[in-house]
Amino acid sequence: MPENVPTAIPHFAYISRGMRKPILVLQYPDNREARTIALAATRSLKALHTFKEAVLEEARLGAMDWDADEILTIQNQTELERLEKLLDKLIPNNGNDDES
Repeated sequence: MPENVPTAIPHFAYISRGMRKPILVLQYPDNREARTIALAATRSLKALHTFKEAVLEEARLGAMDWDADEILTIQNQTELERLEKLLDKLIPNNGNDDES
């Protein structure tokens, strides 16, 4: 990614301790304040599943990085396994995609 180019970063957030449904939040960097600003949010299962697949695809590609040394390969594989467990728990593939 080019340097000094603002990017929007998707982010999971919980609104309160009682809520256990993930929310996909679009954040935009505010370099003046060294923080991000939430611009939009959704609980759409379609958006959450698409996000999950994109994140896992990037992690799979990272785990297959043939130029990485042995330590980075182990790190990338461990990160992939961690993401798979977390995202499968947060966004299960139960075929119940009617909610959007």
